[in-house]
Amino acid sequence: MSLEEALPDLSGGTAGWLSTAIIGVPVSSACLPDGRPVIVLGNVRGYAAFNHLQGDNPDHDYGDCGIVSCADVLDQFGLRLTEADVIGHAIRCREAHLVTGHPERSGWTLPSEQARILCDYGVPARALRDQSADQLASAVQFGYGVIAGVNAGVLWTDSRFLADGQANHVVTVTGIARDPYDGGLEGFYVNDSADGRSAEYVSVHLMTTAFVRTGGFCVVTEIRHSQARETPAPAAPPGRPQPAA
Repeated sequence: MSLEEALPDLSGGTAGWLSTAIIGVPVSSACLPDGRPVIVLGNVRGYAAFNHLQGDNPDHDYGDCGIVSCADVLDQFGLRLTEADVIGHAIRCREAHLVTGHPERSGWTLPSEQARILCDYGVPARALRDQSADQLASAVQFGYGVIAGVNAGVLWTDSRFLADGQANHVVTVTGIARDPYDGGLEGFYVNDSADGRSAEYVSVHLMTTAFVRTGGFCVVTEIRHSQARETPAPAAPPGRPQPAA
């Protein structure tokens, strides 16, 4: 079945751009919150199951959005890990930061540390910066696992979380929405562990402000989801030796 045949609500060759697009993810049709039809690229519904409200770990560290996002991506690659599994590993390997007496601020990770965590579990990844919305969308469309750094205040339209205006939160990007007629980028679908919302739509305008203008920080796997079975990954990688105190 062709991509056009998989989208029966589009007629008259309006989705002709699909025949030349490089796509490594499932394709479906949907409507945006304002009712406009779009083509969705990505396993948005399937990956929604891998998200949850952060803080589900033995010490109830609530600042671990990066950890939950890593667990989300690792689940996408078939590892089936919990937040507690990943934060335990990250703490042993000194890839997560703890703030004594402040669980709400503990468990945070840098993009480079998120990439290392994914690599530890056999999913090679790299941290990037200065990425555009189109580059972020292409990574998702081609089938890579993607974590994006955003400013929470901008993303949630809540000035209480703006801080210094830079990236202070991460979300897992699970899909993109494109115009059915010309393929123009309309927006993104994200799993947000801060509020536990999955498959949440974010317009390209909002993502540009929250992601691009705050540094364009992201973590992208170096293998695609279609390669998951070809890349064995240990269920519980050994912790790295700890440096002497």
